[in-house]
Amino acid sequence: MTHPYYTIDFSASACMFEIRINDYPVITMNVEGQVASSIPINFAILEKGTQALTVIVIPMVGEKKLHTKAELKFDIKLFDVANDFVFKKQFGDYKMDPIDEKKIIPIVNHSAIFTAEVPYKLDAWQKGVILKDVKEVNQKLITVYQHISNMINKGEYDNFSKAVAKREKNMATSMYLSTNESKARVEELISDFKSGFKVMPIPKNSIMQFYGNGKVTGFKKPNGESALYLFNKKTNEELMLDLTFYIPEGKTEFEVI
Repeated sequence: MTHPYYTIDFSASACMFEIRINDYPVITMNVEGQVASSIPINFAILEKGTQALTVIVIPMVGEKKLHTKAELKFDIKLFDVANDFVFKKQFGDYKMDPIDEKKIIPIVNHSAIFTAEVPYKLDAWQKGVILKDVKEVNQKLITVYQHISNMINKGEYDNFSKAVAKREKNMATSMYLSTNESKARVEELISDFKSGFKVMPIPKNSIMQFYGNGKVTGFKKPNGESALYLFNKKTNEELMLDLTFYIPEGKTEFEVI
């Protein structure tokens, strides 16, 4: 199989949950009702071999205990996308146990491993520094957020493209995108920027989250959404930029990864 393509099919209700592959978030969501979807996860699979999957389920924002209707279930599917989406197999099924209303359950954890066969090896955060050892790491993250925001708000789109180049290269590699398809991803974002979206200040209640075994970080809103977002006054729409950051070995400042 030359183009193995892994996805997670999930459904959830009445909870907030996060699924990570190799300690990198592939989906974080606060679900007040019900939701079901399918997401690709190749971008979090750095190379072939054993992959670590971790799941955390917590109460919805504003709640102190998991709702009795809280539920999360998912499975992993493998497709071959060399020519078309050809389903190969399903595995890694998970279904959260029902919540006992007589117990106060603030959190549910689940972990597992699976083997993935992919034809690439991504140059991602493996050679990043451990961020807990970095002085003034919070301020450094604020600085890079401001830097990205200024690029967008000032129309410095070439600089923005360069800033996300490594991330986009890894996305293209892991998702088997052509040069034109990869280029179109950034061009679509820039088109949105030009249509009236402006970057908003980082919400004061944002939380600095750590991923990638302590080598990756980013600010998140309490509901799990990216704290880096834009707003269009004309259309009253929001646009999230779900970027993460790391400091490569030998450097001192954050870069997009």
